[in-house]
Amino acid sequence: MPIIRGSGAGAIFSALRGLNARLCLYAMHLLWVLSLLGCQSMAKPRVLPAEVRITNTVTGTSIFNVRVNVYSKTLDRGSSGGEGCCIGLPEQWQPDMVATVEWVKDPSPGVNPGGVKPPPPGRYGSLTAEGKKWYEIHEANYTRHRVRVPVPEYQRSASLTLVFLPCDEVYPLIDAEQRSYVLGDLRGVKDRKQEIIRRLGKEHACQQK
Repeated sequence: MPIIRGSGAGAIFSALRGLNARLCLYAMHLLWVLSLLGCQSMAKPRVLPAEVRITNTVTGTSIFNVRVNVYSKTLDRGSSGGEGCCIGLPEQWQPDMVATVEWVKDPSPGVNPGGVKPPPPGRYGSLTAEGKKWYEIHEANYTRHRVRVPVPEYQRSASLTLVFLPCDEVYPLIDAEQRSYVLGDLRGVKDRKQEIIRRLGKEHACQQK
């Protein structure tokens, strides 16, 4: 059996050490790539600014003081906004996204119970004692509402339109294509509010008394 002497054995051991070092570097590089891919897969989608808009389909009512919060448990992230202001929406829709909407409703704008209209203003448009009393009665009839609704799937967003429906239901309209279908090309439509309800498929969802 041949004997490996001094310098030859050292060369072999040196070569083996070099090979092991290269394998170690390759393994470290592979682990780095895999960890990078893992981080990318776990990265949260971007949050894009979106304007909050209001569409009220209920005739004879007025909606104001609207606040909305959109939250995703998966992303552990939420954003709040109000009418005419901005809210942050994830670039990609998440199945567990929920919108919490709060608002105040005037059930009879301009008229108090019994059909009582506001008294004429005082001199220079000032509020009279009768007018103040009328507004106190009027505001006492305001109703406050809060609902939690799932956010429908969207592909591309630019704004959040809260569509207020009969029976105090709300539809959060985000998808650009759906918004174009629901709110677009309403010229010549006799009853626009009813048409919006129909396009959302909500005409039979609530039967008002």
